[in-house]
Amino acid sequence: MPREKLKAPYHHGDLKNTLIDVALAHIARSGASSLSLREVARDAGVSHSAAYRHFANKENLLVAIAEQGFRLLGETMGAAARTHAGDPAGALQAAGVAYVEFAVSHLEHLQIMFGGSIADANDYPSLVAAADETYGALAQTVAQASKSGQLRSGNDKMIALTCWATVHGLSQLIAGGQVGLEAGAASPRNLALAATTLVLQGINAPADADRPRRAKAKRRS
Repeated sequence: MPREKLKAPYHHGDLKNTLIDVALAHIARSGASSLSLREVARDAGVSHSAAYRHFANKENLLVAIAEQGFRLLGETMGAAARTHAGDPAGALQAAGVAYVEFAVSHLEHLQIMFGGSIADANDYPSLVAAADETYGALAQTVAQASKSGQLRSGNDKMIALTCWATVHGLSQLIAGGQVGLEAGAASPRNLALAATTLVLQGINAPADADRPRRAKAKRRS
């Protein structure tokens, strides 16, 4: 049976996004290494020359996928954080949980964003900007929580890195199957809630009742 082709998407001006969608479907089936721009064009139902008008080569297509992933991730984390207005620590945890949920439901994006398919991200300023903006939003939430007194005073950059490493590492473990998700016993969301709760317990500012004892102990030493 001949391959069913999509209608030429460039007729309504959306060929670029269609090519991205087709590429993501290919990555889901076969991974990024076997992806070719010519095959993506064929599956989209257009000539390869039409595809080259939007992407000069395969890596340019992968960069567009990674940029889209970072933008979507940032929007997802931001929306989750905004549900905890006035509670920076709560916003931080919500953003972390949203990170894990996004990652495990967008495995194809995750593979391109962090899988080494792009030789040198620094060659693409727009990709670096998208990644920096997403991480910057996390760092800003940490800074707000620290300034409000909800987190221990100290190195905000290290706290932000620790938070990111926690949710990113958990996402990768789930995506790789190293963390089993037994039916009814665990879910990405529940695992993320548990992990981020433990991190917050470690970086939360000490309770007021503990501060005098800590200060007294410090004077004695």
